[in-house]
Amino acid sequence: MLKRLSASLIVVTFLSCQAQKTDRELEDEFVKKYAPANLNTHGFTLAVDSKVPEVHQLFNDLEANFYFYGDKEEFEKKAARVIELDPNYPSGILMSGFYVQDPDEYKEMVTKAYNLSKKSEMKSERLIMQAEYSLLVEEDYLKAQKYFQKVVDMYPDSAAAIWSLGMAYYYNDEYDKAMACYKKSTELIPNLPKGYEFMSVMYYQKKQYKKALEYLELAKKYGATTKNDIYYAEYEHIVYYKNGFYDKTMRSIKKAQTYGKYFKNSESLKKTYNAAKAKLDSIQLLKS
Repeated sequence: MLKRLSASLIVVTFLSCQAQKTDRELEDEFVKKYAPANLNTHGFTLAVDSKVPEVHQLFNDLEANFYFYGDKEEFEKKAARVIELDPNYPSGILMSGFYVQDPDEYKEMVTKAYNLSKKSEMKSERLIMQAEYSLLVEEDYLKAQKYFQKVVDMYPDSAAAIWSLGMAYYYNDEYDKAMACYKKSTELIPNLPKGYEFMSVMYYQKKQYKKALEYLELAKKYGATTKNDIYYAEYEHIVYYKNGFYDKTMRSIKKAQTYGKYFKNSESLKKTYNAAKAKLDSIQLLKS
């Protein structure tokens, strides 16, 4: 009897071990069940925690739009459609706030997404929202790193997860670790402009302005543009200025200021323009 019982326990234990699945496998199964068969991930692999098939494609489109500097109006239309189809999808709320300029309003959206994520079926969704909340609302960068790292452990093939971990390091002034993450994101997606842009930012933080310009040009080569991203516009012109391209800085800022009120009213752009003008005037005075 004891031998038969022991044998049964061994079989049950074996079957239990065989049946146990990783969090990633469970999430992959969820996506396979609910995502459209022809889903285009654009190279991104994070799971979408929605039972609405159209939301899966829309969210991947939003990720591509963000990382590849897509059209702002198209982004906002698709973000609104996500909320319409699945108003409780946390990452949909988070992404829909991308172009929100008011920091308090944006923090409210992050908080809303975080609270919704507590009911999420997916571990990665909860972790991402906890990381974003820690990063953008609590400003607890070490906590954000911890949660983003857990997502990267689940999705080591996700350029989006690794890039986001880089942002948590960047916010905490850990530039070498951030650089490693941005570099890895471009290894996973070689034409990822957001990866090259922030590699440029890391070189800028180290006062290596020529290298900053080199990687900024790579970002532009793969699609980075000032038109839809005020923060990129402000950074781009500072890099031009630091490399002594004063005339180019002024001409480029004048063009950027035609892109809308946020560009026209940007104090950073005004300050960079005035600094470039002062340098150019000084050079011309010395020549005369």
